[in-house]
Amino acid sequence: MPRVEIDPAALARAGLFTPDGTVNRTTEEFRLIKRAVLERAARAQADGAPNANLVMITSTREGEGKTFIALNLAFSLAAEQDRSVMLIDADPAKSSVSAYLGFESERGLTDLLRDGGEHLSEVARHTSIKGLSIVASGERDPLGTELFASDRMGALLQAFCRDCPDSIVILDAPPVLATSEPSSLARHVDQAVVVVEADRTSRAAITEALNLIAICPHIGLVLNKARFRFGAVRFGAYYKSYYRPGRRYVRARH
Repeated sequence: MPRVEIDPAALARAGLFTPDGTVNRTTEEFRLIKRAVLERAARAQADGAPNANLVMITSTREGEGKTFIALNLAFSLAAEQDRSVMLIDADPAKSSVSAYLGFESERGLTDLLRDGGEHLSEVARHTSIKGLSIVASGERDPLGTELFASDRMGALLQAFCRDCPDSIVILDAPPVLATSEPSSLARHVDQAVVVVEADRTSRAAITEALNLIAICPHIGLVLNKARFRFGAVRFGAYYKSYYRPGRRYVRARH
C-alpha cells in the first residue's frame, strides 16, 4: 500500500503533537500520558500478558476529543527512539483518524476481520512519520460488534504483539455510550484510556461507561478541554488525578 504522507505544518495548525515541532505545554502533557502508558505496558510485558502492548482510547459520548487524544498519543509514542506505534481506526461509523489525516483506504480493520486475514500488516500503511503506521477502519459492518469481539480479532492483535514486542498498538474506539463495540474491544486490550470532557461529562455517564468496559484490566481517565488559569494548578497534576494506571473501576455502592 502507498505511504501516507502527513504534513507536520497541518498537524501543528490543528493543535496536534508533531515529533519535530517546538516544545510547548501540549507536547509536555502528552509526554506525561505516554510515560504512564509505557510504564503500564512494561509491567504487563514483565508479567507475560499477551495483550501488554494494546491500548484502547475511547470516551463516554461523541465530541469529547478521543481521536484528538489518540492521534497526539500516537505521534508522541512515535517520537520514542526504541518504540514504534500502530494506530488503528476502530470507529468505522466515523473513521475520524482518516478524516484528520486526509487519506482514504480501500481496505481496513473490518475488511480484514470479515475476509479472514491473518495479520494486521495486510492492511497497515506506513506513514511519513518515522515509527508510525496506520490501519484504516474499513467498511462499516452491521456485525461490527461481533467482529470486534471475535477470537479472530484477539488473534490478530496478539499475533502483532508477539511479532512486534516493541510496538504499541492504539485503537481509536467509538464512544462507550454510543455503541457496544468498545465493550467488545475492551476484552482484548490490557489498558483503556477514557477521555472525559471537562465541565460537560457527568459523573453518572462516566460511571456507566467505566462499568461497560470493566472487563479491561486497567482503565485510566484523561481530562480534556480543561481551562487552566496561570498558577492555578501545578503542571501535570490533573493527570495524576484523572489518569490512574492500574486502577480498576467498579460500580459504586450507595
